[in-house]
Amino acid sequence: MKKILIAWVLLTSLFLSVNQVLASDLSIGRMRASIWPEYDDHGILVIYDGRFKDENSFPAETIFILPKDSVISDACSLSPKGQHFCQLYKQKNVGDADEVRLKLPYPNFYLSFHVNPFKEKKTNKDFLYTVNVNHATDKLEVDIQRPLRTDGFRITPAASEVSEKKGFEHYGYVFENVQVGKTIDFKVEYVKNDNIPSVDIKYSPMAGPKTWGSPYETPRRMAAILYLAGGFGLLLVIGMLWFVFKRKR
Repeated sequence: MKKILIAWVLLTSLFLSVNQVLASDLSIGRMRASIWPEYDDHGILVIYDGRFKDENSFPAETIFILPKDSVISDACSLSPKGQHFCQLYKQKNVGDADEVRLKLPYPNFYLSFHVNPFKEKKTNKDFLYTVNVNHATDKLEVDIQRPLRTDGFRITPAASEVSEKKGFEHYGYVFENVQVGKTIDFKVEYVKNDNIPSVDIKYSPMAGPKTWGSPYETPRRMAAILYLAGGFGLLLVIGMLWFVFKRKR
């Protein structure tokens, strides 16, 4: 039994290390990072979507670096026909950020999450958002949306393009040939006299009926249930291996 457990641990460690190397080798052709403060929530909605370059490498496992304590709502891979395939993911804290590991069947990805930097209720709002680039990216587009009913909206650095879409002001940035490990900071400041989000619905193409309450708790409970189920399945497999080994002896 002890030998079986040791072999199992060694194989698992080897598998994870190999996949981590492969994840870092993947490169992205085009990626868009949408940063929308106080859109459908009191925090910030962030959406990462894009496409990896080498489609022959998929299915593959990849890693994204998100702000600490991010709450993921959608982690998906998109088929060539545009269908969303939700994926299981593993999220863990790595110092000042969170690491999200997921397996993608297709090179297209879609990842949406919330983060809440507003610890106090006040009219003068400011936050620093950092885009952590974990894959070499040919073209990175960043879109920051101005919340409704705000004054003195300012972003550092200044945007290269300002446009209006569906009643919202959007500030655009484009970065070419971004290397692995690059961090890009955006400091956002504005004045907002109310605590009401810009819209009253969850932004997600796969969202069902709206669940009233905080979006920061339900995903954590679901993740805990999935991890417990996975642990139970692992114990069951180990028990079956032990039973077979004992009968052969």
